[in-house]
Amino acid sequence: MRITLLHPPHTAIGSRVPRENLPPFGLLCLGGPLIDAGHEVTLINADLAPMDTREILVRVADSAPDAILIGHSGSTSAHPTVAALLPILRAQHPAAHLIYGGVYPTYHWAEVLRDCPDLTAIVRGEGEATTPRLMAALAAGEDLRRVNGIAFHAPAPHATAPAPMITDLEAHRVGWELIDPAHYGYWGGHRAVILQFSRGCPHLCTYCGQRGFWTKWRHRD
Repeated sequence: MRITLLHPPHTAIGSRVPRENLPPFGLLCLGGPLIDAGHEVTLINADLAPMDTREILVRVADSAPDAILIGHSGSTSAHPTVAALLPILRAQHPAAHLIYGGVYPTYHWAEVLRDCPDLTAIVRGEGEATTPRLMAALAAGEDLRRVNGIAFHAPAPHATAPAPMITDLEAHRVGWELIDPAHYGYWGGHRAVILQFSRGCPHLCTYCGQRGFWTKWRHRD
């Protein structure tokens, strides 16, 4: 499949350092496994500059996607932008699968599906293993009820069982080849990317969303 990973522009940018940006690490984490599964993957980072809606639509059209996967590291603040883009993307690409993932849609999948009828599915929680499985199911026309870790219209909003927690972070590589590192920098224009050594936390702090995704601490080599 031709898969376009779309990182939408921030709805609110109050926390951003002016003229500086870090790469969309969550989408890069999906890109590596999708490339390794044999898909043709394109990353559009509309948060750079940022792009306006017209430029986003041109770039997406140029990628001729079978599926458009939308996610943002600041998924709560970016959700209004995603909700506004979805019907426009559906009108432009009526046959494409529109997939949404991140913290906000994971927690609020029922509300998001109710308000965003153009979505094909939501990936809930960790996406490195779930997303390639979902793409395979869509390509084969399988019943999505057999894919753990997603939510979709059935026709009412329906969530499958949670996907198993990823125990080996090394099993899913990061798709660094999807970006040009020269486009990314932080704190004074120095070139910068994100490195994630570990994931998870065993504590139950009420202000933190970690426990909604994982409770076991895991680390890379």
